[in-house]
Amino acid sequence: MAEIIKHEGIVTNVEPGSVTVKIQSTSACGSCHAKGLCQMSEKTDKDVVVKTKHSQSYQVGETVDVSLTSGLGMKAVLYAYVFSLVAAGIGFFLGSLFTDNQGIWGLCALAGLALYFVVLKLVSRKINNKFHFGIAHKTELPLEAQE
Repeated sequence: MAEIIKHEGIVTNVEPGSVTVKIQSTSACGSCHAKGLCQMSEKTDKDVVVKTKHSQSYQVGETVDVSLTSGLGMKAVLYAYVFSLVAAGIGFFLGSLFTDNQGIWGLCALAGLALYFVVLKLVSRKINNKFHFGIAHKTELPLEAQE
């Protein structure tokens, strides 16, 4: 079963069908096993738009938990880092087939990378439909459990 990655955040905007949450990095990010991939520990704030049918039950300023399964996080890493590196490598290789000029090889690698991001932008709506954040009201622990 996939592990759930949770971040605490504050609701900044509520619209019909979606809630915008500002996630603030906390000291818990330092002990997370996925901190190198997540980028949450390097930034202080990040806005996440969570699609939900129950958006009207949330209020601006409310503290909530935003979650994502770790499998989807790894898929995002593939799209952002691994596939872009492969595209640059393919461009570099193709450039080396046609010329001995290493400057052209580098330009071909950059062109492969640019082409990858253009294609990624064109299919971004389809990809975004695969990534679903969860949202839940923050439940406070009873005083006995906090001690």
